[in-house]
Amino acid sequence: MKKSKKQAKGGLWLLVAGFGVLMSLPFLVPHLGFLALTAFVPLFYLDRSLRTLNVRHPFWYYYSAFLLFNVLTTFWIWFVSPVGAVAALLLNALQMAAVMAIGRWGGRVIRRHEKRPLVAEAGSLLFFILTWLAWEHVYFDVELSWPWLCLGNAFLYDPRMVQWYEIFGVLGGSAWILLCNAAIFLTLTTATGRLQQRACATATILLILVPVLCSEIRYASYHESQDPMEVVVIQPNIDPFSKYGVQPQTALDARLIELMEQETTPETRFVITPETFTYNVDADHPQTSPSIARYQAFLGEHPGTEMLLGALTYRNIPSDTKPTRSARPRGDKLWIDVFNTALVLDGSKVYGQYVKSKLVPGVEIIPYENALPFLGSVIQKFGGSSSSYGTQDEMDAIPTGDGGALGAMICYESAYGDWSRMATKKGARFLTVLTNDGWWGDTPGYRQHFNFARLRAIENRRDIVQAANTGTSGIINQRGDVLARTPWWEETTLRATIQGNDIQTPFVRHGDRMGRMASYAFLILGLILSVFAVSDKRSGRGKSAAGNA
Repeated sequence: MKKSKKQAKGGLWLLVAGFGVLMSLPFLVPHLGFLALTAFVPLFYLDRSLRTLNVRHPFWYYYSAFLLFNVLTTFWIWFVSPVGAVAALLLNALQMAAVMAIGRWGGRVIRRHEKRPLVAEAGSLLFFILTWLAWEHVYFDVELSWPWLCLGNAFLYDPRMVQWYEIFGVLGGSAWILLCNAAIFLTLTTATGRLQQRACATATILLILVPVLCSEIRYASYHESQDPMEVVVIQPNIDPFSKYGVQPQTALDARLIELMEQETTPETRFVITPETFTYNVDADHPQTSPSIARYQAFLGEHPGTEMLLGALTYRNIPSDTKPTRSARPRGDKLWIDVFNTALVLDGSKVYGQYVKSKLVPGVEIIPYENALPFLGSVIQKFGGSSSSYGTQDEMDAIPTGDGGALGAMICYESAYGDWSRMATKKGARFLTVLTNDGWWGDTPGYRQHFNFARLRAIENRRDIVQAANTGTSGIINQRGDVLARTPWWEETTLRATIQGNDIQTPFVRHGDRMGRMASYAFLILGLILSVFAVSDKRSGRGKSAAGNA
């Protein structure tokens, strides 16, 4: 008996490992996105086995499965901050496990009221799927946000499979993954009788193949609009750990201008730099910056060429009281706000700027600083920032000198599809990613980040230019194909021709409809199940059925 129980628990841990490995591989190895369509099957088997064996404290099995997924996929956070990495991995896995626990609760209520096994199991899985999608939708908008492992990102190396992201966005991919896993699980475990088995198998095959076929057709039939413009991308390759206060900005500016001079031609429309290449720029009077003056002198010698520049900017705000949540005291009745900014300029004018607003928790933002004011000192003690950067309410399209506009995703904002689409909706004809990915070393981190931009290209149907200080810079077309890419950790430049576009996709026009619909459905179904659960508790039915949960 003891041996049998020990073997059963060993099988549970194999299911934990199966989920962690299968769900991680698409983020680590190119062209394994299809594995995500089966990765949750071991997790669903785990849930069924835990119920059958009546295992105490099942939450820790779910938590272990999601922690393994987080560690295998994003272990590279450790190279930036060991303490931050531990916190991020533990907290993100905790949220995922909590979603699983809520789904399990809903399934328990459904199974008490539905005696047909297939319907009960399907209803239980549907509630879990709605819970997960609602969580992902909300997770993109909270301050303590790390949506790197949104399930739909699993196709980062396989954009050809998900050309329909232009309609549903990345959460459409999350829904597809969960529905396919649920269908496979029902076919293998719950369908009884030849008719049910054939129906479930047919539905599963169609659910997997139809989106892929539609995507292939869309990929083959899509034609980019023809509005060519030449861009030059600068990859300075400055070690991010020895930049500020070590190398003088004058020397960095001189080297940047040398690199621009090497590639800029009379046809060059934009020169694009990474994020935070220069600093101490007055947001209200950027042309007073010595760096801006040097760049404008260069641009003045190249008429028709504009620059998209990543810079740290600031704004002085006279006020008796703290004017913004991110403002820092600078003197008597004077405050300062600091921003991670992208600016567009030419030889005589600064046309506009955008402030990064999806900030890295613990590095650029103190989450829930007003409610938990002590967090700043705690995070600083463990190597993080003691204050937050300033933000804006929506992503903007930055005006350009020809009357058009571009979009600038700064750093990991390229993981936020519903946010970055706002630049396209406001008129951006192409998108950029200004980043610095050298913090993570030569790990999957910078490769994952680069390939997320391929999904944004499909959602927006915009060419994307990524300019990385370290990491990988490159050009991605509107179908998500990589047209050019620079080597890792190498000072280099890249000149290419991209295409502008002004057509808005359904996703750009309507945003994350999949997440909104799932959230409404979760709230409605969750309320109904709560009523049933309260009723069961009062009648004693819930207690009597607890052993079969």
